[in-house]
Amino acid sequence: MIQWLTLLVTTALSISLLLMLRRRASVPQRIGAALTQVLIWAAAWMLLQPPALLPPTATASLQTDGAAILDPELAPAEIAGLQKLNVRGDGLRRDALRDLPPVRLATAAHTSAPSWHVDWPRELLLGDSLRLQISADTALDSATELTLEDPFGGAIDSATIAAGTKMEVSLTAVPKLEGPQLYQLRIETFAENKSEVRREPVPVVVHSAEQPAALLWLARPSFETAALVRWLRQSGVPTQVITQLAPAVVRRENFNGLENSASQPLDAAAPFDLVILDSRLWPQLTAAQRRALPDIAAQQSLLWLVGDDSPRGFIDYASAQQMPLQIADTRAAKNPFAIDDALPPLRLHAYQPQRPQTGDLQLRGDKGVLYWGRNNQDGALGFALFGDSHRWPTAGYATEYARLWKAVFDHQLARRGSRAPISLSTELPLAGRRLTLCSSVFTDGAPQLVRTAAEEKSSATPLVGSAAARTDSGYCYSYWPAQAGWYLSDNDSNPFALYVFPTGVWAEWDRALKRTQTRQMASARLGPATQAQAPQQPLPLHWPALALLLLLSFTWWRERGSLR
Repeated sequence: MIQWLTLLVTTALSISLLLMLRRRASVPQRIGAALTQVLIWAAAWMLLQPPALLPPTATASLQTDGAAILDPELAPAEIAGLQKLNVRGDGLRRDALRDLPPVRLATAAHTSAPSWHVDWPRELLLGDSLRLQISADTALDSATELTLEDPFGGAIDSATIAAGTKMEVSLTAVPKLEGPQLYQLRIETFAENKSEVRREPVPVVVHSAEQPAALLWLARPSFETAALVRWLRQSGVPTQVITQLAPAVVRRENFNGLENSASQPLDAAAPFDLVILDSRLWPQLTAAQRRALPDIAAQQSLLWLVGDDSPRGFIDYASAQQMPLQIADTRAAKNPFAIDDALPPLRLHAYQPQRPQTGDLQLRGDKGVLYWGRNNQDGALGFALFGDSHRWPTAGYATEYARLWKAVFDHQLARRGSRAPISLSTELPLAGRRLTLCSSVFTDGAPQLVRTAAEEKSSATPLVGSAAARTDSGYCYSYWPAQAGWYLSDNDSNPFALYVFPTGVWAEWDRALKRTQTRQMASARLGPATQAQAPQQPLPLHWPALALLLLLSFTWWRERGSLR
């Protein structure tokens, strides 16, 4: 199209100049008329193709209240050449800011609208507590009552916040059912003898709790092991306890529903997920039992209770497993979970890790390592390097005792029944907005997401993701869900569920996320390494139009005598 216009304007100019040269007039008059024709057609060309003569725009404003509006309107190449882009209002989500060209961002004062910070676990095990935490940045204008409701509408927990105070509330519930559950937060505000009620969704996925079976094989009874046996019994863990009372006397105990196991507890057919052995038991193990230990650590979970008088053969075994132990002084250490200085200290045994590797699991006290573990693809090998924890339950610190041993067991059983983590690009995915899922299990392509309705799969077309940039979390895929609700994946090896929120919910939380993410992007986004050369601005059309009008008027005034 531009080529035809260029040819047309050039032809018209040539004809005009030819007619001017053939006129019967003096040479200066013909030259003046020719110049006038050149200027007229140049102005006409500038109307069709405005020249870029003005300097580029240095700054612009992005108004984010409501629909995002850029002032002035610029092309992507022009935005990339800005020295600074001022973000006004409450800001945008991180995904929207990443879609902008790499330009420096500057934040202005946000609106005075209230903002909340909301947090709760999106996945739970059956029996764990759902804890919803809400805090506000400013004092509330009116009295507010918050009520956490179960999926059937029943009230579970509530709190009332007086007007003029900052809100900081924690509401708790214990899910009773497995699968995706949609709780509701009922928010009732009171102002001028009137009340307004609204509800915000609180989705959570509840998984069935898996109870591992444990073997505890002790070289001799002690207060420390007696407290551990009692805690295992009270925790409901199916356990077999074998205690060597004398060289030829062994006591076996089964509790919490564990059936009588084989006479050889270290056999491959033994029903134990976690094997706990006393390091002083090493001389009593047969050669066949010692050969079975690497398989237990590779396919199940093996935890050693390391004592001060551990035999030399056990220390050599630890070195052969590439987890050598070195002699250290015994000393007192504080529990990392202690919140009270009155808690009796632990005692670090005479061994500490010698060469821990990157990725090893460690539970540390203030004076050394309490637990050292290493996970492989299907199992784990660990060493408990502390003692004197039995004094806590008798001193009234049973909760701290349970947290200590639960942390050790969680490390040891991290691979058992675990689901590959799936990270979501936003805490508040909304319908009609882009969301990105990342996971190391997405090696075979993007999983399809199927929206559920009334707990049955909908007949709607599944969502298919498009590949996004890979991150540390694994392969990433972006989706654009058009409707709110629960979405289930078609990945049989690692199924998951996610909830897409309706547009407009959690307005205060959404506002806080936008403000926080905009500030983070403005502080981290310093623009491109080399400033892009922005194109110059085109000349506004009214200037060549005015020039053309003046030139045509001048031509008419000069030729008015010949027109009579």
